[in-house]
Amino acid sequence: MTGTLTGISDVRGVASRHSRPRADPTGFTLVELLVVIAIIATLIGLLLPAVQSARESARRTQCANNLRQVSLATHGYESAKKFLVPAFLGDNSLISQAGGYNSWPTWAALILPYMEEKSIADLWDLKRVVQAQAPAAYQTPVKMYSCPARPPPVLSENDFATPGGTTSDYAASFGTLITPVSDTTFSQANGAIVPAVPTIGPADAKGPVLLSSRHQVPMGKVKDGTSKTAMFAEKWISPTDPRGKNGDASVYSGIRNTQRRMMGFSAPENGSRKILSPKYAVSDVPISIAGSYFGGSHPGLCMFVFVDGHVQAVSEATAIEVLTALATRDGGEALDSNAF
Repeated sequence: MTGTLTGISDVRGVASRHSRPRADPTGFTLVELLVVIAIIATLIGLLLPAVQSARESARRTQCANNLRQVSLATHGYESAKKFLVPAFLGDNSLISQAGGYNSWPTWAALILPYMEEKSIADLWDLKRVVQAQAPAAYQTPVKMYSCPARPPPVLSENDFATPGGTTSDYAASFGTLITPVSDTTFSQANGAIVPAVPTIGPADAKGPVLLSSRHQVPMGKVKDGTSKTAMFAEKWISPTDPRGKNGDASVYSGIRNTQRRMMGFSAPENGSRKILSPKYAVSDVPISIAGSYFGGSHPGLCMFVFVDGHVQAVSEATAIEVLTALATRDGGEALDSNAF
C-alpha cells in the first residue's frame, strides 16, 4: 500500500507512543524516607524503656531466686547442725597484714553440700585453710552466688593465692559493726550470720588444723523474729574497683569484707551504714571502710533474704533505724513490716 492515512502525519510516531510502557514511580522520595526513619526512631524510643524494664525485671527475679537458694541451703545446714551457718570457721589469726589473706572455710564453702553443689563440696577439707585446698575447690564458680546484673565472676587478685578464688555478689549479714581485733570470740557481732569460735590444733605438713568450731547462733537466738532479721544480701561494690579486688575479692578469702557486710547505726564506730546505690562514690561513704556496705546493682533497691527464707527488695531510702533493726538478731527493736 502506497497511500497515506488521512489526518495522521506520522503513523510510526503514534504507534511508538502508544506501545511505550507507562513510567510509574517505584522509589521513596527523600521526604518520605525521612518520615519513615522518624517513625522508626520514635517507636524505638517508646519500646526501649519497656525492653530495659523487662530485662531488669528478669535480672531481679534471677537475683531473688539465687538468694532463695542460698537461704534453702542455709536452712539445710541449720537442720543438720542445729545452728545457722557461720560467716566463717576459725578466727582471723592467719590473715597476714602483708596480704596473705588466708582463711578457714567461709559460709560459701559450708553450704555447698546443701545446694546441689556436691561435686565442689567434696573437694573441700573443712579442717584446713583455703590455701591448702585443691584449686578447683575455691576457683570453680557457683552460679547461685552471682547476680546477673553484675559482671561475670572472676578469680581474685592480690589474695590468698595467685590466681585466687571465685567471687560472689552476696554477703552475710554480720550485724551493725565491724568487730575489733581484740574480740577474738566475735561476741560483738550481732547479726544472724557470725563466725564460729575455733579450737585450732598444732600444724602438720599441710599447715594448721581446725579441731572444732563452736557455732554461736541457733535459730532460737534470733529473738527479733526470723522474718525481720536479715541473713544475706547483695554487697555494694565501688564502681571504681576492678572485679576481683579489694571488697570484691574471693568469697573464700580472708579479706572479710568479701563475705560479710554490715548496716545500720554502729555506736563503737560512731557512724551509720545505709544501703548504697551502684553509682555511690567511695569519697561519699560515711564510714571509711567502703567494703562494708550492702547495696545491689538494681536501681533504687537491694535484694535481701531473711532468716525465715523470704526474699525482699529493700529500698536505698530505708531509714537507718529500720536498717539497724533488720541487721540485729536480738536488738529488741519494734519494727513494722511495712517499714521496709
